[in-house]
Amino acid sequence: MNKILDKVYKNQIVGTINTYIRMINESDKLNENGLGIIENEWYSYLEEDGKTFVAVLKINCQEEKFHFKEGEWKELNVNMFANEQLKKLQRRFKS
Repeated sequence: MNKILDKVYKNQIVGTINTYIRMINESDKLNENGLGIIENEWYSYLEEDGKTFVAVLKINCQEEKFHFKEGEWKELNVNMFANEQLKKLQRRFKS
């Protein structure tokens, strides 16, 4: 695959994850029970096959891994904001 396109795909998923983190953390500020917080600093890597993007987030001081298969992040027509894993994460923290 073209290295430039790979960079575009990675930037797209990283930006989407960062947006979800901001939305969840902002909504937590409004919740008097404080359901939890996701640290802004996180890391990611590609599994050896180069097709699975793994995001490692720290949620309530515990690391959680999210695995995104190639079809979930490495295509031009992917809508990351409709990703089920990220929507499920957001629902966990809804007030």
